[in-house]
Amino acid sequence: MTTGIAADPERGAAAGRADIPDPLRIAAMVAILLVMVVGVDPFHDGTAAANIESGAGGNRLNQILFLAVGAGVGMLFLHRGLAVLRPLATLPILLTLAWFLVVTVTSTEPAVSGRRLISLMIMLAAAAALPLLARDLRQFAGVLGGTALVILIVCYLGLLVVPDLSMHTVLDLREPEHAGSWRGLFAHKNGAGVIMAALLFIGLFCAQAGHGALGAVVAVLAVLFLAFTNARTSMVLAPVTLILSWLCLAARVGWWRRLVLLGPLAALLTVTVGAVLVAPVGELVGRLTGDASFTGRTDIWAFAAENIARRPLTGFGYGAFWENVFYGGGADALTWVNKATDAHNGYLNTTLETGLPGLLLTLWWFVWRPVSDLRGRNGDGRIDATALLFLRIWLFGLLAAVFETILYHATNGLFFLMAMSVFGLRYLTCARLVRGS
Repeated sequence: MTTGIAADPERGAAAGRADIPDPLRIAAMVAILLVMVVGVDPFHDGTAAANIESGAGGNRLNQILFLAVGAGVGMLFLHRGLAVLRPLATLPILLTLAWFLVVTVTSTEPAVSGRRLISLMIMLAAAAALPLLARDLRQFAGVLGGTALVILIVCYLGLLVVPDLSMHTVLDLREPEHAGSWRGLFAHKNGAGVIMAALLFIGLFCAQAGHGALGAVVAVLAVLFLAFTNARTSMVLAPVTLILSWLCLAARVGWWRRLVLLGPLAALLTVTVGAVLVAPVGELVGRLTGDASFTGRTDIWAFAAENIARRPLTGFGYGAFWENVFYGGGADALTWVNKATDAHNGYLNTTLETGLPGLLLTLWWFVWRPVSDLRGRNGDGRIDATALLFLRIWLFGLLAAVFETILYHATNGLFFLMAMSVFGLRYLTCARLVRGS
């Protein structure tokens, strides 16, 4: 019996159970991808006042679909046996999830934090389940590539059929200055940009995994759409990620890979957030670039840093800060800070919501540990096509999180793909890859 792209640590635990039919496997994978990557509100109407209001109350349809996904994933784990999750029972993962429970209890908005924690746990469970659902590597690549192609086709069709809902317009109530930028199914050009970058990586993976034509089409369509999103962060970081991943392949030495993968992240954080926190760094960046504001982000980063100092241990609670501070009122609503709905930096936002311990645990689990998992299934340091896909999505997400609030957003498609990649690297390190049915 095949058990997904990663074999069970204890094959005997599931040997006597009926296999999952391929149609059901594929349908479950596609459903998870569409719910987690696209969401329940495609073709966002930027001119509707209701779409710029607080999301504290949640989206009822989204909650129903998340619960349905959670129920389906739970049935999968029961069918497969909980032993399949043993590779994920690491100290950094367990401590991080435990800390999220603590900051939910101590949250300034416990109801908001509790509801969002449930959504996060369902999303993480779905990310853990997706690699286990595929019968083999080829099916995994085919479903990822096929779903990516569907998303891309619908995005392009949207530009033809409902252009006002597929790109930013001057009538948008928030950020009308982005008029003309493509966003397709997604609510914002930056959200579309990061997904297009991820679809590019998926296309390259499909080409390596035996779906050459499909992979090429997905990659080309994703790059073209990305170019018209005008999402500068993704347009720069996507090729940077490809270059860094290729450099990572050049040597199997652990210190080299940490330097190549984490060095640029540290440097990027230093010249961005560091420019706000350390005056000499800000002055140097200003002299070198002529503008150290990063399109106005430094104001919101400074605001976030000031509030982190108010509650450095537990933060304001998971998902609670912007509901409590921004939507709870404020001064001039026309200022950049009072219009912001997040910190525009995943690391600062994580610290605001979960405190400094939450940030340190995140760095341990989500930044440092995955590099260790690149040692390969046999400890030889080889990175195959699947591990390369996971590496690229994970690394791109870490870099993009310097400019966008990606981490721990249960409805953020890139964070779902990042979590799948981090879990996937654990599976590949702890178990054998199934190459055939």
